Formats: sequence, C-alpha cells, structure tokens
Amino acid sequence: MKKRTIMATMFLVTALIIGFAYPANAAEKSAPATTQKTICILFEDGVNSTLTDRQAVSQARLADWMDSDLVRVFARYEKAGFQAKLIEKRQEYTPEPNNYLLNVKITEYRPGSKAARIIVGYGAGGVSLKIHYELFDGAKSILAKDDSTFSGREWINAARKLNQNTAKAVTEKLGSK
Repeated sequence: MKKRTIMATMFLVTALIIGFAYPANAAEKSAPATTQKTICILFEDGVNSTLTDRQAVSQARLADWMDSDLVRVFARYEKAGFQAKLIEKRQEYTPEPNNYLLNVKITEYRPGSKAARIIVGYGAGGVSLKIHYELFDGAKSILAKDDSTFSGREWINAARKLNQNTAKAVTEKLGSK
C-alpha cells in the first residue's frame, strides 16, 4: 500500500513538472511572429499667415503636445506589432517594407474661452479642433481622413481624442493589410 502511494505521488509530480515545462515551450513555438510595423509621424502645426501671433503661438504649442502624445498613444499598440517614431522632415522617411509615413496637419484650432467654460459650463467656450491625416506606404497614399472634435473641457481632451481616433484608424488599416 505504501509503495502504491509513493508511486502515485512520483507519477503526479512528474506529470506536473512535464505539464508546466512543455506547454510554455509549445506556446512560444506555436505563437505566430508579428512583423513590426514602423509608423513615422510627420506632424505639421498648420500655422499660416492668416493667424494672429497669439493664435500661431497657441497652435504651435498644441502641435508640439499632440505630436509627442500621438507617439505615446501608438505605444499602446506595440504588442500588436506597431511602433511609432516622430520625424521632423519628410526626407527622414525611407520607404521600406513595413515602414509607413503618417502625415498629420492641424487644419483648424479654436481654443474657445476658458472663462466661459468655468463660469457657464455646459459646453460654453468649448474647444474645437480639426485635423487632416494621411498614411503613406512608400509614395502611395493608403488612408486619408479629416477628423474633428469639440470639447467643453480643456484643449488636451480634444487633442487626445483626435490622437486616439488617428491611431485606431491607422492600426485597423494596417492590421487588415
């Protein structure tokens, strides 16, 4: 009886060791390798001569925040095989397989009135923001879209929402590729 208990215990311990050791290796071997896709982000602030100095400074600051935030938003998609990097000039983009260019431009920014947002609320003095983005695979445009949002809160909420929309649209387009 004692011999059977020892044998059963040894069998159970061996089965557990094998069960824990081999499925980990099998999962690593059977998991499909995801190809890393690099998205080079070129962000244009959209500042032009029609803007006042104050508007131009405000829009340039918004663009500075949005471009680095867009890289942070894309970081959420790293496990799915996407990596984003910010570039300053289009010449920094080299067309290669799995290397894409995302060109984002602010087309309209209305900061609204902070005083109205604080005093009145309910969307008064809200921020509106419009962007245009285009995704290129080499020289070929594979996605182009205009997007806009309104926020009764701060500009950062509108900017984050557009960055999330952009990242989602781009990853869905490249994921189906």
